[in-house]
Amino acid sequence: MRWRPLPFGYREAQRLRQIINVLVKYGFGWVVEKTGLSYLLSVGRRILRFKERAPLTPAQRLRRVLEELGPSFIKLGQILSTRPDLLPLEFIQELQKLRDEVEPAPWEKVESFLREEWGEGWRSLVDIPQREPLASASIAQVYRGDLVSGVTVVVKVLRPGIREAVERDIEVMRFLARLVDRYLPELRIYHPVDLVEEFAFTIRREMDFTVEAASAEKIRANFRGVSWVVIPQVHWDLTTSSVLVMERVEGIPLDRPEELDSMDIERRLVAKRLAMAFMKQVLEDGFFHADPHPSNLLVGGKGELVYVDFGMMGYLDRAMRNSIASLLIQIVKRNYDGIIRIFKKVGVVEEALDERRFKLELMGLLEPYFSRSLEGMPLGDAVNQVIHLSLRYRVRFPPELYLLGRALVLVDSDLRYLDPRLNVIELVAPFALRIMKSRRTPRALRESFEEEIEFLKEGVRTLPFQFLQALQKFNRGEVKVTFVHEGLEEIVEGMERSSLRLTVTLLFILFVLLGTWTMGLPWAQRFTVCGIPLFSLFSYGLAGFMA
Repeated sequence: MRWRPLPFGYREAQRLRQIINVLVKYGFGWVVEKTGLSYLLSVGRRILRFKERAPLTPAQRLRRVLEELGPSFIKLGQILSTRPDLLPLEFIQELQKLRDEVEPAPWEKVESFLREEWGEGWRSLVDIPQREPLASASIAQVYRGDLVSGVTVVVKVLRPGIREAVERDIEVMRFLARLVDRYLPELRIYHPVDLVEEFAFTIRREMDFTVEAASAEKIRANFRGVSWVVIPQVHWDLTTSSVLVMERVEGIPLDRPEELDSMDIERRLVAKRLAMAFMKQVLEDGFFHADPHPSNLLVGGKGELVYVDFGMMGYLDRAMRNSIASLLIQIVKRNYDGIIRIFKKVGVVEEALDERRFKLELMGLLEPYFSRSLEGMPLGDAVNQVIHLSLRYRVRFPPELYLLGRALVLVDSDLRYLDPRLNVIELVAPFALRIMKSRRTPRALRESFEEEIEFLKEGVRTLPFQFLQALQKFNRGEVKVTFVHEGLEEIVEGMERSSLRLTVTLLFILFVLLGTWTMGLPWAQRFTVCGIPLFSLFSYGLAGFMA
């Protein structure tokens, strides 16, 4: 294809040339050919672009490309590894091997960067005795520091020049994504333009250390009072968007079980604590550590869990937490109809779901896991397989659930380091059941009802705007109505089920309203239990039964 002008400057053009040469090096020359960028190849690459390479799988070749292209592309690969809705399972598993470890920037550059952040007298604030970092990753490196007060801290410093390099890569990625979307229709299903924008949003947040500091403070508050979980304290007076200063906490990485044994730390106890801490984050707090690999999760001298690095966190709203707790209970009960019902509730079903076939395949996947330990049946494999089975049946979940799935895979790996004989399903089931019971108390039901009322009020407020949008689409001819007289029996059955659900929902609202209303009536105060009118308790109980 003929030469085309590039929509950016010289540095971006040179970076683009480097990217396409690496693509060809690892056997992706067909992408370069179809997007019309062959003219940017070096002479050597033009000659060798069709030559067969070493027998690597496509997933392995993609990982090599990302590793060779550096920090931005490693981060892109890590984001892709959380999106099984976009990539096949073998690609997800290969990208999860990406390691965020690079050569550290020279101390002279780091020192100059700290001077810009903290001013000329920064040494009077923090003493960094060792010039070699404790760790060096793609966007930051970590040093040991000592405050004037004598407190030992860790100083996480953004790599000098990384913001400019990332922004340059984002511009090149946007250009390549538009070309892929235009010239490679077979790759449009991966939504390349949207994917680049998601990457840009994620990595910009990760390069703002005040966001990570706030996440650390939030999870620290969530675990306040739990003696066996340690979250380092943030030193806000020294923290900026480019430098994060936190209390230094000691611990042994989870993937060194022999060191835990040498210190007489009971690994099974640590494993149980890890599972419980993860369930608390997911089901109670709705805020979880999404990157709990052994470098970010340590074990203290008394068996405490020590969390570090809060750059990747996940959020779950109340409705999603309730659905996950219900799902766990249905899994323990082996109620596959209930499992599928929850899948349909939290996911998007793109076409009519063959529930019978889906249920049979789901049973075939999950049944072997119920009586086996992690040693024989890794839970992470089950999570990945269930996700891809759902995708095959056109059931797509919200992105936060895929991030949760990735975190669960990592926790599963951690647990197998600690105690491969552990049966996680038996361990977490009572926790999920307790959570569900706590959400059926009168107070919880009233709070849930108030949230639903707010949701309905918001829907009513936006209804005129939605109607106007629909009318505008109709006037532009963008609305199509197709009627196919097919499967009428299924439609009728669906309408009957919908009517039943509507009736139950109305009764639920009625009983909650009735219970709330009688709370304030004088005659109802004559018969109370723990200060709550008996009639209100009875109404809330009926509402809970309907739910």
